[in-house]
Amino acid sequence: MSISTIHQTKELTQQVKQQRTERFIFALQLHDGRYVIGSGTNAAKRIAAINSGLNKFIPQSLMVNRVLDIKPETEERSLPSVVAKFCDRFGEDRVIVV
Repeated sequence: MSISTIHQTKELTQQVKQQRTERFIFALQLHDGRYVIGSGTNAAKRIAAINSGLNKFIPQSLMVNRVLDIKPETEERSLPSVVAKFCDRFGEDRVIVV
């Protein structure tokens, strides 16, 4: 292996590790009209668990009506800031944070 190939392999490995640790914020709407806001490194897995009834805050399965958005967490977009926006827009009683 050449030095260039080793360097490229290390860079690729570092990018994969970074993708695995990058946090995402997701917003869901349930069939009853409530909104679920959460974050995690594997948003798809978290959403599947919620829809399976494996989350104590949403104990029934098949409750997710639609996925509103999934975006990377940034300094400007944090879980508290997204939750605050949803609470302001829809009311605190209609927002669940997981």
